[in-house]
Amino acid sequence: MALSGIQTELKPEIKRVAEILDWTRLEKLRAPQSLSKALQHLGVLRLNLVRKELRTDGERQWIPIPIWLKETYPFVERLEKNEIGAEILSNAREGLIDETYRLQETVFKTNPLGLTEVAVPLVLRGDKIGFIAMDGFVLETESVGDVALEERFKVLMFSAEEKPKALEEYRSLPHFSPDKRVIVVQMLELMAREILQFFEESLSAKDREEQVHKQTFNQMATLHQPLRATLKKLPQLAAGDAPILIMGEPGTGRELLAKLIHESSLRSKGLLRALHCSTIAENLLEAELLGYEKGAFIGAYATKAGLFELCNGGSLFLNEIGDLSLSMQHKILRILQDKTFSRLGSSETLKFDVRIIASTQRNLKKLVQVGAFREELYFRLNVLEIEMPPLRQRKEDIPLLAEHFLKTFMTVMNKEGIQWKEESLLKLSHHSFPGNVRELRNEVERLVALKDSHSFIVVEDLSSKIVESLTPIEEIEKGMTLKNIVDGYEKQIVSEALAKYHWNKSRVAELFQITRQGLLKKIAKYHLDKRKKF
Repeated sequence: MALSGIQTELKPEIKRVAEILDWTRLEKLRAPQSLSKALQHLGVLRLNLVRKELRTDGERQWIPIPIWLKETYPFVERLEKNEIGAEILSNAREGLIDETYRLQETVFKTNPLGLTEVAVPLVLRGDKIGFIAMDGFVLETESVGDVALEERFKVLMFSAEEKPKALEEYRSLPHFSPDKRVIVVQMLELMAREILQFFEESLSAKDREEQVHKQTFNQMATLHQPLRATLKKLPQLAAGDAPILIMGEPGTGRELLAKLIHESSLRSKGLLRALHCSTIAENLLEAELLGYEKGAFIGAYATKAGLFELCNGGSLFLNEIGDLSLSMQHKILRILQDKTFSRLGSSETLKFDVRIIASTQRNLKKLVQVGAFREELYFRLNVLEIEMPPLRQRKEDIPLLAEHFLKTFMTVMNKEGIQWKEESLLKLSHHSFPGNVRELRNEVERLVALKDSHSFIVVEDLSSKIVESLTPIEEIEKGMTLKNIVDGYEKQIVSEALAKYHWNKSRVAELFQITRQGLLKKIAKYHLDKRKKF
């Protein structure tokens, strides 16, 4: 299919859209591949994707690119080599293009030689970017005799040797009855919709990628203004040696923020180590922080340096500092005050120079008020305080982060071309994400692992908890009462806290800043039982 004689200048706004589209990935799309196989069963051998392209001579013209079906029809090939036949094909195709875009709908055009072409326009965001073209078929319902065909082809001046071959080649072209024609049109228009949807989603993905790039401060992408303000101050916060306390729920990026603070500080050449205070037994916690000598206790088979020693000149991140026991709080406070410590099993006093970055999901001020956290340690750690907002308070970041994680995991898993459907991102944005950014990251990792390259992430691919989740307003609209919703959330929070702290009721009551008796009432109210999982 040659369209070399048809040239047109692109408008500036069309150029911006048309030239950033990734045409090379189209051939890998699953839906058009399946549709092209169905067309092949109907006798179609060739499909062309026709798009505007800048040529080396500076002219812009329609360029046909065989795609999915790339075989040739011997009769059409013969016509293209014939000077008169090539001109007839070119004139018919020029008229086809003009009519397609004038009407902006599917158009059939039959040339004087009896061959029909069909074109389906591709219009993206108001711009005419190309069309799908299929040629080399016949729509005549009645068979045409050889004499009539010879008369029709007389203008081509075939030689005596060519005539029989030309007639045979013409007879082998696919013939479409009215019913078949309807099916073919439906397939081509569905193919066009898939292509346009692919491009639309691609442009949206590019927009999100640009947003990720523009809205990234110190490796964190966010549109949330309070968090952006905090990140802008990060170099200033990191410049000194003052301890920093990061407040926020698990999964909000507290450890990443601690890493960014360390890397932005003068201590960046030193080590940064993290210790999760809530996941380690108290005796082991002390050994991890201070280190120990060989034989200091059963299992101490060799001398080991502790984190205060290893991080000398660097930073130490103490995660969930609010979960430390009062005795361990006292030991850490003394060490921070004296700037000295001794390994377990040793009398040697060691000095250290470590910046402490602590984090907690608990309200330390209230814990101080109820005597569950040492006031001196609180003031020593809380010289600089940073609040990390939960993801439910920064919904505008969900599409941004989803796109970022998608690209990250495609690279890790050696996949390409996976794209979000807009409705999938919308559904993600409606989810409350109790696990915050970590939950979103895990969800995207799961999706990339399950999806094939060059496919779309649709709503049905999302986890059931996300697909089925409703906003509180939606729940109320469906008949739930405000009290039922609040009770449901409270039951979930209480049961999760009891499970996390192994049903230590005193610890959970302390966490919620309520009395033990108050917690027992809630356990009875919601019929909670440690033998059951929630």
